[in-house]
Amino acid sequence: MKTHLHALYERQLKNWDGGASKRAWADYFFNKLNLETTLKCHGGCVNCLQWCKAGRYLLSGSDDKNVCLWEPLEHKLLARIPSHHGENIFSVKFVNKEKQVISGAGDGEVRHLDIASTSVLSAWRCHRHRVKRCCTLEDDDNLVISSSEDGTARQFDIREGHTCSSTDSGCSNTLIRLANCSIKSINSNPMRTHLLCVGASDDIARVYDRRYLSLTHAGGSNSTGELYRYLPGHLAYPTVDEQEEENRFYTGPSITWCTFDPTGNFLLCNMGGEQIYLYDVKDGEKVVNLEIMSSEAVEDQQTISSTQTDEFDTKTAAIKEEGNRHYNVSDFQRAVTAYSKCLALYPNSVVLLNNRAQAYLKRGWKGDHYAALRDSIIALSLDPNNEKAHFRQIQSLHAMKYNKLAKTKLKTFQNKFSRTPATDPALKTLWDNVSSAIENGQKDPQSRTDILDCVDYTGRYTGHCNCKTDIKEANFFGPDQEYIMAGSDDKHFFFWDRHTSQVLKVYKGDHSLVNCVQPNPHLPVIATSGLEKVVKLWSPQSNIPDLSEDAPREPLMNDDEMSLWEIVMKNQAMMDSREPFPTFAMIQNAMLGMLDPDSFQNSCNPS
Repeated sequence: MKTHLHALYERQLKNWDGGASKRAWADYFFNKLNLETTLKCHGGCVNCLQWCKAGRYLLSGSDDKNVCLWEPLEHKLLARIPSHHGENIFSVKFVNKEKQVISGAGDGEVRHLDIASTSVLSAWRCHRHRVKRCCTLEDDDNLVISSSEDGTARQFDIREGHTCSSTDSGCSNTLIRLANCSIKSINSNPMRTHLLCVGASDDIARVYDRRYLSLTHAGGSNSTGELYRYLPGHLAYPTVDEQEEENRFYTGPSITWCTFDPTGNFLLCNMGGEQIYLYDVKDGEKVVNLEIMSSEAVEDQQTISSTQTDEFDTKTAAIKEEGNRHYNVSDFQRAVTAYSKCLALYPNSVVLLNNRAQAYLKRGWKGDHYAALRDSIIALSLDPNNEKAHFRQIQSLHAMKYNKLAKTKLKTFQNKFSRTPATDPALKTLWDNVSSAIENGQKDPQSRTDILDCVDYTGRYTGHCNCKTDIKEANFFGPDQEYIMAGSDDKHFFFWDRHTSQVLKVYKGDHSLVNCVQPNPHLPVIATSGLEKVVKLWSPQSNIPDLSEDAPREPLMNDDEMSLWEIVMKNQAMMDSREPFPTFAMIQNAMLGMLDPDSFQNSCNPS
């Protein structure tokens, strides 16, 4: 029986010109996505996947230290290349017109492999710790940039070759060096290849301009090319409890993966111990600065004319009412989802912003209190005299434990709207809670000093869990990149609506966890891998479609028959269990520093 994919392949892609790329994507195919085949060859966990530009071939790298070349659409293994790395492979890339391969591994080496002869052409030993990711440039696949847990990104030109220095100063090919950070991920901008995004063992994503960087020795420092920094705003304001815990043990979230979308205008980051975030590369709003926020600051904001009213179309009004029903039965996750769907259509609705802010406050997941604060600020920019928006802002500040600022705003609120705790039960409860926190000596958090000019997120995706490994990816998916997808610690991989942040689909992708999710660049095909020793290929599965069919088959989600919402709630509980990925990574990195790089052994779980 032929699948959609084979029919499309036979009809349009025999010459592989990529002409069917856009036409191949459709919601119909997405709804029928299911497991097509399992590719077996590796003898260990598969840690990295890479499609070629045309989407015909796929590379995989594994703990077994081999690189496999596949023709997935034909379910064929074309080559098994021994890398002769000393440790697990974490990155593979096509180079030299896809005739050769670059691999990076836990032994700190970057290797240049030939596909035809399955031989090692070069081995570069510049890095002092594990190499986690390598990238090439869209317009020059001879230039390779590697990133490592030694905090450096190094540049190699395979046309020139490279001989490692035997001196103490190290090799003079260091492009970026971060102090006190491991670099976990690096990628180049597909449209502006001089831009590089870097994800490290802290929570700030960085974008560099390669034109302003120079190659230096390993001991040097090179940060002059840093253009932008990105940070989820709530991480700029850790609570006092979090600060004390950080001093003792917890180091905060870190970025396991970062990548640009195909337009190069947006940056996606998967954060260990946290959520997934989308940033506008050039035009994003800065992180909310609570240090300069005052009761007058909001009142003086200029009113923005609203093109939308609170008169919703019938469908949106029904979704809003659905959100209200979920909220009234304390199903705050579904309430947030419903209000977000409405806001995608009516972004200037103060009512919806206030409703979602309240649902965020009640749900209370990581970053929710700050998200509620952001909604209240947007609502007040649309209507500076909106009483409910002012109240939501004060509630958000109290939830973030900024009680002194909340108390100041409460006084302003009472004067502005002639409200008193004596006659308003909700105001009295909030007043008493804020006053009690201050009287009990609860200190306002200290904002971080490294957040100046950091850009805040434009999208936030929750429901998965990223606590156990530091190589979990997140990628864009769909004809207009309208979906976000990522793996999870709970053996599933997830799809979100990029614009509403709604969890759309969940698939079981592994017996333990899913790390890698790589979409084919032209077809509705996805390759995934995790702790199993296989690569799984996903595509639309059924007979050649009758496009009049209006009830496509739902995919089997998991063996336990848990609902999507149960999976989401269970994952969030895992995230909140204070068993953070960064603590694990900190211990691991400390151990690596104590051991001889040639002697330590890596396993699937930590990487």
